[in-house]
Amino acid sequence: MKYLVKYNESVETFDVDFAIAKIMEQFPFEKVKEMLDKEVLEWTPEDEDGSYYSEHSNGEAEDAIITHLVDWYSSKYPSSFSEENEEILRETIQSRYNFLNY
Repeated sequence: MKYLVKYNESVETFDVDFAIAKIMEQFPFEKVKEMLDKEVLEWTPEDEDGSYYSEHSNGEAEDAIITHLVDWYSSKYPSSFSEENEEILRETIQSRYNFLNY
C-alpha cells in the first residue's frame, strides 16, 4: 500500500479529483471555516461589527482562502499543476467548500 500511494502521488497529469481529495485531506471543513473567520476579521475594520464584511465585501476573504488552498496544492504537487488548471481547481474548491462562494 505504501508503494501505491507513492505511485499515485507522482502522477504528472492534472486530476481535479486527486487535487481536491488531497486539499480536503489537509484542510477539513472546520479548519477552512476557522481560516475564513480569521481572514474575515482581517478585512473588517476594528470599529465595525461582524456584519460589516457581509455587507461591504467583494469576496476578498474567500478569495484569499481559495488562493491559499491552490498555492498549497501547487507547491506540494508541482509536476501535475499548471496555470491552465488553476481555474478548474478554484471552481471545484468553491463547489466543495460551498461557504467559500462569493
